[in-house]
Amino acid sequence: MDYIGIDIGGTKIAGGVVTVEGKIIARAESPTPIAEGGKRILEEAIAIAKSLLLQASARAIQGIGIGAGGQIDTVQGIVYSATDVIPGWKGMHITDGFSKALGLSSAVENDVNVLGLAETRFGAARPVAKGTVIFLALGTGVGGALLLNGVVHHGAHWSGAEFGHILLNMDADARRDLGGAPGTLEAYCSGAGLVQTWKELSGSTDSSITGHDVVRYAEKDPEGPAAIAIRRTGEYLGCGLASLANALDPDLIIVGGGLSELGEALLGPARESFKRNTLPGPGLCQIILPQLGIDAPIVGAASLVMPASIDAVPAVGVY
Repeated sequence: MDYIGIDIGGTKIAGGVVTVEGKIIARAESPTPIAEGGKRILEEAIAIAKSLLLQASARAIQGIGIGAGGQIDTVQGIVYSATDVIPGWKGMHITDGFSKALGLSSAVENDVNVLGLAETRFGAARPVAKGTVIFLALGTGVGGALLLNGVVHHGAHWSGAEFGHILLNMDADARRDLGGAPGTLEAYCSGAGLVQTWKELSGSTDSSITGHDVVRYAEKDPEGPAAIAIRRTGEYLGCGLASLANALDPDLIIVGGGLSELGEALLGPARESFKRNTLPGPGLCQIILPQLGIDAPIVGAASLVMPASIDAVPAVGVY
């Protein structure tokens, strides 16, 4: 049995035919027509799925799973809430569009939840898939997923695990995140947050500097402001994760997203800060990197329409 996974991203729409073991056996992608709005993006995503059905030919496709940005009402299959980054995305009927066009069952989920599902079912969290798993995606913003016994926690209004919005700073002059909220984890631990920390340390006002630039500066000068900014971002991250761990006592925390590519330069200081600020039990929780890389969005999306059972050992003791 095979499944189709579709990842609707801000830059590209990618899809694949995925086996029940989580292996991608066919792929397709195209640029996201983001300027043309939600309806056109949905049409392009359906076109990608159609091309994958043609590639699958004689193979039996059981369903289509879709990962998409925004708060997703997974029961109705619609975008419950979204920013204005994609015009007309809020209220888009994702699953109806796919099912009517392709005649297959479909399911949709928030894109970060999809990453958490992929790592829980097939990746880094597989050994503790029947426990409590926190997934954090550090990128342009900060997204999160919370999985309980392999099931995504959605909350009362489809906003469960929006961990980027937990507060790190209550000061009146706290920096603001991309949505304008003050003092959030996203304001300090996103790519933009890293750049802002570097600016505060270096005194620079150059608006063209990116997170990639800061990383390059740190490689050239391991003791300079850029390297310090990375360490401090890790410390901020550790404080945020400590709050989550003290509240949820998870079996495992996975830190993904573009910023996670800094590896131990970021996670080392994060773990130290985490240990200083957690209760004894939650302090035992391991903080690790994801395993599935660029395949995670497609595999996780496909898993939405796979059989629900998770073939994994129960979570016991320390990971």
